[in-house]
Amino acid sequence: MDPLSQVIGLLRPRELTWRLIAVQEPWAIGFPAVDAVVFGQLIEGTCALERGEIRLMLQPGDFMMMACPPEWVLRSGPDVEPIGLKELLADPGALQGGDPATPAARFLAGHFLFADPNAASIASLLSPVVHVCAADVAAQRLGQLLRLLDDEATADRPGRSLALDRLLEVILVETLRHRAGQVDGMRPGLLAGLADPRISRALRRLHMEPSRAWTVAQLAREAGMSRAGFAARFTEIVSISPIGYLSAWRMSLAKAALVSTAREMIDVAELAGYGSVSAFSTAFRRATGLSPTAYRQMAGG
Repeated sequence: MDPLSQVIGLLRPRELTWRLIAVQEPWAIGFPAVDAVVFGQLIEGTCALERGEIRLMLQPGDFMMMACPPEWVLRSGPDVEPIGLKELLADPGALQGGDPATPAARFLAGHFLFADPNAASIASLLSPVVHVCAADVAAQRLGQLLRLLDDEATADRPGRSLALDRLLEVILVETLRHRAGQVDGMRPGLLAGLADPRISRALRRLHMEPSRAWTVAQLAREAGMSRAGFAARFTEIVSISPIGYLSAWRMSLAKAALVSTAREMIDVAELAGYGSVSAFSTAFRRATGLSPTAYRQMAGG
């Protein structure tokens, strides 16, 4: 399995919520900060997305995704006081005027929640805002999925909720793939590493055999680079040293195994690249502040 699939597989989506929202101008909606991946597709109308200093204009068919965003706003114009999302959901007609001739907007909005312990991993894969324009979607597959999403959201077919859930999960993968192909301006992280041909070779080998006693020199050979050159480039692109990344990935695997399986502790230790439970326990406590046993019990509770 490739690194991106492995990382997404560990995230284990545990909740996917979406709503189709209809409003009429003038309108503005304030969204709260959340520890989740939020997404939206504009189906009809235009609007501006504002998040801190970021401002994007969204056109019909545009798709956006953000990981663990702070407070943000969607608005039809600059001089409109936002209504809070909770208030709008309590009164869906709050932003619908009585004049049918008033310009309207419709959009699909929702969020993914991911199971602990690796929920924060997705934030490292995404830019602050991933914006996929309907007019210039580079990835044809993503464009097809967005059209299917639009079709499902605006129809009332049997199985609509299940179809939307599955489409949104695939769209998450395709959005990350789409972003992985955009090297320019990409912030450091796994996607940037996968976009670099040489660093990508080392990452794939590391993910194939995470318990192997890798050295920087061995990973450099996989990348076809000198040891010093590889270490410097890996750290620059992925924002962590090769061995630091390996250690973090092993701990992610260990946490997932402790939470989702009943594997013996020695098996979890070997998965994380340690030859004994004591060595693994020491490293795990150093990384998380808890012993593996306490971590498993806390997660189970």
